[in-house]
Amino acid sequence: MSQPPGKPAPVHPEDPYDLDFTALVEEPAEPAPPPPTPTPQVEENALIGATALGEEGFHVVLVKPRSGSPANHVVMIVDDDAPTAELAALVLRKAGYQAVVALSPKDAARLMSRVGAPELLLLDVEMPEMNGLEFLRRIRRHKHLFDTPVVLFTAHAAQVDIVRGLQAGADGYIAKPISASALVAAVRTVLGH
Repeated sequence: MSQPPGKPAPVHPEDPYDLDFTALVEEPAEPAPPPPTPTPQVEENALIGATALGEEGFHVVLVKPRSGSPANHVVMIVDDDAPTAELAALVLRKAGYQAVVALSPKDAARLMSRVGAPELLLLDVEMPEMNGLEFLRRIRRHKHLFDTPVVLFTAHAAQVDIVRGLQAGADGYIAKPISASALVAAVRTVLGH
């Protein structure tokens, strides 16, 4: 997958066939750097996103089309609220996607080590042990995951939250609670279906 203009792909001298994703959560948490001053583009996307969240329940910044049938695409929902995650997975399965649930970033890393990287990650922000923004930053630095679409799936939907998510590398934002049709529309939009 190609990187957006002006954003070089991370350099990863490690073994290109190493699909052990557990290092994503095993390395010690670095203190989060102070957030950079939002660029005008980030501010504009956050403003548009806040409006879209109110109207549609989701905002997509970057579409990353995936070829093939939705039935061949795995969507991983990472959320510590099991009922919410399972309900989202059920909705996506009914829409024809393969959906798997991980209840923490650590569970997500273990699951990816077993089954490979998903086509899309729906990532909650507030989780114990490691929050979604830190996990997202680590995903963006990983040699096999840096261009995987990640959409934040969270109740934190203020403009400042959207700015933080975009700065961390999110491709979109879904505000909880969301209707089943809006969830499916968001996933279809991100994956270009």
